[in-house]
Amino acid sequence: MTEQMPWLLIDVGNTAIKWRLANAEVLLDAGKSVSDVSSLCEAVEAERWGAVGLASVAGDAADAELIAALTASGARAVHRATAQSTCLGLVSSYAEPERMGVDRWLAMLAARARNEGALCVIDAGTAVTVDLVSAEGVHEGGYILPGADLMRRALSNETDRIQVGALEEPAIAPGNNTQACVTAGSWRAVLGAVESTMAAYPGHRPLLTGGSASTLRGFGLTATVSPDLVMEGLRLWLSRTLDE
Repeated sequence: MTEQMPWLLIDVGNTAIKWRLANAEVLLDAGKSVSDVSSLCEAVEAERWGAVGLASVAGDAADAELIAALTASGARAVHRATAQSTCLGLVSSYAEPERMGVDRWLAMLAARARNEGALCVIDAGTAVTVDLVSAEGVHEGGYILPGADLMRRALSNETDRIQVGALEEPAIAPGNNTQACVTAGSWRAVLGAVESTMAAYPGHRPLLTGGSASTLRGFGLTATVSPDLVMEGLRLWLSRTLDE
C-alpha cells in the first residue's frame, strides 16, 4: 500500500451525508454529518486527506455531482464502493450483486470482519434493513422495510383521515390521539419486524447500527450496538481496493 495520507470516507444516505477520516488500520475520528454537498466540501476543506472512499445510495446523478465537487476541492482519486459477488470472505446471495444497497454490503463486511459465527445485521435508518450471514460468510438473504418516519409519510400521503406532519417522541405504548397512534404504530412495526426475524434465527448474533439503533435498544431490543459498521466496512473495502 502506497497511500500515506489519511483517507476521507463518505457515506451518502437517504437523509444525510456522513464523513470521517481513516487509515488502513482504523477509523481515525468521530463521525460527522452534514446535509448537502456544499456543506461537506466546507467541512473537509481544512482536513488533510488523500484517497476518498464513497458509499452512496443517492443515485448516479447525485454521486456525479459529489465526485465533481470533491475533485474541484482537490481530491486525487474517488473510489466508489459497490456491492460485489464476493469480498473479504463475504458472498452475496443476489443474482445481480451490484443491485444490493452498498450500505448493506459494507455493514455485512464489517460485521463479518469483527465477529465469528452466524450474524443478523440490522441497520435502522430512514429505511430498516435486516440481513442474515452464515458462519461461513454467505449472505442468506434479508429484509427491507420503511423506517418509522417513512411509515408516517405513507399514511399521511395515502389516506384522507390520517394527516400527521411529524412523529412524536419515539414510543410503542398505545396512543390516545392520531399523532400518538401513528408514532406508536410505526415504531411498534419496526420493532416487531426486527424482533420476529431475530426470533426466527436465534443462532444468528444480532448487530445493530444506524440512526435509530439507540431508540430500538431503548424499546428493549437485545442486540449489540455497532454504530460504525458502514464506515468500517467502507474502510475495509478501500484498504483492499488500494492494495490491488
